[in-house]
Amino acid sequence: MFEVSVRLAWRNLKEVKRVSRYEVIVIVDPALTEEGVETEIGAVREVVAKKGGQVPEIQKWGKKRLAYEVKKRREGQYVLMKVEGPGDVVADLERHFRITEAILKGAVVRAEEPRRGRFKVKSHATLEGSPVTAAQEAENGELQ
Repeated sequence: MFEVSVRLAWRNLKEVKRVSRYEVIVIVDPALTEEGVETEIGAVREVVAKKGGQVPEIQKWGKKRLAYEVKKRREGQYVLMKVEGPGDVVADLERHFRITEAILKGAVVRAEEPRRGRFKVKSHATLEGSPVTAAQEAENGELQ
C-alpha cells in the first residue's frame, strides 16, 4: 500500500489517498475478436478510473484451455491487469465481472511487494557425498 497526495485546488489543501496494488485476471469469451477484448479491457479501465485508480500494465496471455467448463466454454482469452486504486475498487470490479456477459471469470488479488531476506543463505551442504547448494533468494525475490 502506498499513498498518493491529491491537491484540492478549491481549498488549497492536500488530501492523502491510500492506494493499493492489485492484480486482476480476467477470462473473456474466446469468440471475441481483438477489438472485443480491447472493449472489455476499456470497460475495466473505466471501472477503475471511476474510483480514482489506474491500470499501469496490461498483459494479454491469449487463448488457453480452461481446467473446467465455464459458462459452456472450454477455452478463454486471459488478460492480466495490474491495477492501482483504493480498496473499494475491488467490489466494483467484482460486480462488473458478474454482470458482464463476455467475461467468463474474473479475480482480483492484492499484490504485495516481495519480502527481502526471507530466506537465509546456507553454506554448501552435502547430500550423499555430492555437494549441493541450498536455494537462495536474491534481493528481487527470485530463487537462484
